[in-house]
Amino acid sequence: MVKIGDIVTRKIYGEDMQFCVLGFYTNQRTGEKVAILALLDPNLIVEAAVQELNPVSARKLFALTQNFVH
Repeated sequence: MVKIGDIVTRKIYGEDMQFCVLGFYTNQRTGEKVAILALLDPNLIVEAAVQELNPVSARKLFALTQNFVH
């Protein structure tokens, strides 16, 4: 079973892409469980000192994805 934080793959335009699972929701129309994913692009991976990082609540994170969730 896939959990929050898992790294998963999905074919996009015929290519396997890697994603991190951020959360789940249930599609109100179909009842299907849907995963919210963040693309892991090796070209965009960066390093940062831990003290420079600021936590984001799950509620705020999902609010950022509202435009993409139907």
